[in-house]
Amino acid sequence: PKRHHALSELARELHTNTHCRMMLAGAAVRRAAMTGTGARLARPAAAVALSQRAFAVSPLETTAKLYEDLVDKSIKEFQSNQKTVADDLDAEIAANKVVLFMEGTPDAPKSEPSQNVVKMLTEAQVVPLTSVDVLAHPAILGYTVSKTSKRRAPHLYVNGSFYADYDGILSKYTTGELAKSLGTQATKSTGVFGGELPIATY
Repeated sequence: PKRHHALSELARELHTNTHCRMMLAGAAVRRAAMTGTGARLARPAAAVALSQRAFAVSPLETTAKLYEDLVDKSIKEFQSNQKTVADDLDAEIAANKVVLFMEGTPDAPKSEPSQNVVKMLTEAQVVPLTSVDVLAHPAILGYTVSKTSKRRAPHLYVNGSFYADYDGILSKYTTGELAKSLGTQATKSTGVFGGELPIATY
């Protein structure tokens, strides 16, 4: 009986120790799992931080900086060929009543300001209109920037003189002065569609 009692006590002790070890092992597994989860959660946060650093500079600010650099280079290009470029473009302005220096062409503007100016001039029926693409060569942009002291195209010239930049044209369009001083009614439709813009035919 004593031996049986001793074996029973030993069995209970072994069972208790085993249970304790299993509990400790389970706790260790849970800690490892929690650590793993924390690591997995930390990775997206790090990715977000990297993403924020990558876009720290606004795309609009970057675009504006690129345009300013383009203007600076264009002015230098114009200055290095000033007589040839100025003589040619001065003659173009003198030979045409309305000349628009813009990015692109009226049928394919390459900037929102130039596109908006074309729309305003079209609605006011400012015709005939001669356009000059300032992006065709850096010296052309340098020429009109130097002539007007306005660093952002488009620039409108009327009767040989600088008339307005984008802000000035928008202001004159809003008040009706653009249509009154430069526009015409002769090209607009008559009859049922009187006063409306003409419909193009091809």
